[in-house]
Amino acid sequence: MSNSTNQQEHRIIGADGLRAIACLAVIGHHLTQKLAMIEQETWVQKLQSFLLMGNVGVSIFFVLSGFLLALPFWRKYLNDGEFPSIRQYIMRRAARIMPGYYVAFFVCIVLTFVLALPHEYFWIRTLTGLTFTAGFHYVTFFPSEWIGPFWSISFEVFSYILMPLFMYGLFCFFRKKRSFTLALLYWLAVFLIIMGGNYLIHHWFTPNEDQRGWQFGLIGGAKYWMPNYNVIGFFGHFTVGIIASGIVSKLQMAGSRRDHLRKIGLFDLLSLGSLVISILFIWQVRNVPEFDWSLQNQPFFFPYFTILMALFLVTAPYSRWVGNLLDNRFFRYTAKVSFGLYLWHTLFITLISMYWAKDFKHMGVVQLDRWAWISLGVVVASYIVATASYYFVEKPIMDWSRHHEKPRKPRNLQEETRTA
Repeated sequence: MSNSTNQQEHRIIGADGLRAIACLAVIGHHLTQKLAMIEQETWVQKLQSFLLMGNVGVSIFFVLSGFLLALPFWRKYLNDGEFPSIRQYIMRRAARIMPGYYVAFFVCIVLTFVLALPHEYFWIRTLTGLTFTAGFHYVTFFPSEWIGPFWSISFEVFSYILMPLFMYGLFCFFRKKRSFTLALLYWLAVFLIIMGGNYLIHHWFTPNEDQRGWQFGLIGGAKYWMPNYNVIGFFGHFTVGIIASGIVSKLQMAGSRRDHLRKIGLFDLLSLGSLVISILFIWQVRNVPEFDWSLQNQPFFFPYFTILMALFLVTAPYSRWVGNLLDNRFFRYTAKVSFGLYLWHTLFITLISMYWAKDFKHMGVVQLDRWAWISLGVVVASYIVATASYYFVEKPIMDWSRHHEKPRKPRNLQEETRTA
């Protein structure tokens, strides 16, 4: 096995770069919303319309999470190992999400009281925010008026729960004979089940039209988004990442055939092609209505854009230069602090629009240079706070969690030999 393959066992090349792109795309989406498009030159309008599509970064996060979290399960499955420790899985997920999330959430609670911000249904939204159940109803969909992206954390936690449940079914159904082909068919069946569940949610739980729309605030906006945004449908994005993870795990076992394809540049061609096609696709659909060009009216051009991101994740780990190019020092650092960046940047945007630059609102800033300087300030402040959050809140808890993990004992001598 080559040195590059050994490294891939521990770090998936290209994943950090893709995470950084997703994070910066979401930040760009929120910042470019504040520039008055109609007042800009034509070339600025075109670039702004493209950057406004950066909300697709949320879909990338879901694909990437499904991809990375499923890897240990796939590796155990393909190597005839036992089902991974759920206790370890829960501890790691809790340590990664809860510390940074709760610090940001409690800051929002304090700001609500100190600054007397109007906050409809405060207590029920706060309760669902604290318990990661906000995404099940439009009233609670946005648990805080300060940080909009909190909505996606509820969806992601629900995906964290569904993934090992379905993986357990995979291990049970194919207990005696582990077949990669049957496993892929199994996950394709799961995908179809999820799409069926999403259809039923649309059929039964579409909200009425009363005060439905962004002109009625965050609750009205959530009512407009739902049921196109729902916890079941977003697990479809997660599932695409899980399937991609299985393919990568199988490729890690392919040996000389995979290395030959790597040498002739096939993986570079496919990974670079997936990125270029993704950019061209987003450029082409940048003026398309929000829920067009998608399956079941889901956001983010699902599953077309989602599959392109999965193709990148499948091929980049075995590329000769594309994956490493994306995993540059800046992108790797951005990926490290991405959770804090994702949460905190909207708080700064909200504070600035309320107490300093009151034109820094939806399509409100006319001067391009003024918008650029304010946006730069938001980015710099977000990196500073996200760095502090990572090193003083998130990383210490993650390190403590890993230190207290108990290794699972092998079931028998054969398993002990495999894991040695």
